[in-house]
Amino acid sequence: MSCLRPTHSIYLQQIRWKTVKFKPKIAKTKPLKTPSAQALDHFDFYYGPLFGKKWPSIRLGLLSPNRYLAVMNTMSRNWEAHDEILSDMGARDLLASIRGKTEDEILEAKRKIVEQRADEETRKVKQELQNPSTSSEKELHNEEQEAIFRSAAGLSEFLQSPGELSSGTLQMGQGGVKSQQNKDVEITGFEGEGVRIPKREHFLYYPKALRVRAFERAVLLDFPAPMKDEVGVPSYWLLDGGSLLPVLALGLQKDESLLDMCAAPGGKSLLAALSNLPSKIVCNDFKLARLGQLKRALMTYVAEDSEAIDKFVLKRKDASDVKTWDEFEAYDKVLADVPCSTDRLSVSTDDGNIFSTASTQQRLDLPLLQTKILVNALRSVKVGGSVVYSTCTLSPSQNEAVVENAVAVARNDFGIETVEESLHQLVSHMTSSGLYRFHDTPLGALVVPFLPSNFGPMYICKLTRLQ
Repeated sequence: MSCLRPTHSIYLQQIRWKTVKFKPKIAKTKPLKTPSAQALDHFDFYYGPLFGKKWPSIRLGLLSPNRYLAVMNTMSRNWEAHDEILSDMGARDLLASIRGKTEDEILEAKRKIVEQRADEETRKVKQELQNPSTSSEKELHNEEQEAIFRSAAGLSEFLQSPGELSSGTLQMGQGGVKSQQNKDVEITGFEGEGVRIPKREHFLYYPKALRVRAFERAVLLDFPAPMKDEVGVPSYWLLDGGSLLPVLALGLQKDESLLDMCAAPGGKSLLAALSNLPSKIVCNDFKLARLGQLKRALMTYVAEDSEAIDKFVLKRKDASDVKTWDEFEAYDKVLADVPCSTDRLSVSTDDGNIFSTASTQQRLDLPLLQTKILVNALRSVKVGGSVVYSTCTLSPSQNEAVVENAVAVARNDFGIETVEESLHQLVSHMTSSGLYRFHDTPLGALVVPFLPSNFGPMYICKLTRLQ
């Protein structure tokens, strides 16, 4: 019997299923980091070695919301009622707690002692200027090492702009222009190498009329919305705690004249006005948009019928133009709160961030811009008057390096001699308040952020013109 094989037979076969592998799609270019991420990487690279063990704490502070002080607007008609409310909430009067119950006579005695020491130090400085002597090898070595370390922290970023277009300035109040002052200067960024700035003791009064409320450290309460009086003037405004220090460092005296070179948005000018000390406050800024901010701030916090409104004078001049600047020896005090990299803002927002690719050249030009502004500030102050230089950055290339360069340029090109005023008193008092933390710097003082009371960063340096 024959076996018939079916036409369509089914063969049992072992089937092997292959795992399909997909290659990931790789972009031809890596995604760009956001400006804020770029800023944080930059700070980690430069600030990490500079601040050492302090950097993780400072970094966390920068990335966390900053804290504020409440500046009581004593030009408002109902500020006292709101001051009592803040006091009941536990916000203390910061300056009153620092002053304590010290009698005026004791303060005056302390001032005289400090000023006598300062006079002795000033005489020594003037003798050295007349009979310059070479520094010891050890001092030179320390200065070289310090310069190298600052370069590692970003000083090498000081680059002169390849070209600048000088904009026209609105000339106001010209007077006493010296022909030898009307010249441009070339600034390389290395003028300050090896420059020695003498330092002397300094006594500061804290204005009694200035009322500032602050919550204790680690208190997480927020200030309530300020009340307004019958004409709409708020009873207070909020200010970063670091921004108070440049105004305190000025050491304002009765009937002095003050120039705020980069005044917008106007917080520090208003602080000076609330001290009831200056007879004239000149608020200068060059950009029309910033002048608009400044004018709105004055209209908001100063009533039209207030006597204080007559103290303010608004000017529009380019504070960074050394050649056209014409305010010479005109003011008792000058505040140079210059544009900077604004470290806290740089790591928290991408809009208008100076670490964006489009703003790279602007960021690199900052030390040059700052040096020119400080040089003009030293030209504007009277002999015996003082300049306070301030920034809101931790960068040595924008802080002490700019001070050194500006002092050297002012000396070499304009014959201006300066002395640094010690801010030890201010640092000691603010540290004892428990709300501020400082980092040691070769010049000036530097407020660094830390979580319990997250102020700053804020760098301040005070210079007095000797000649």
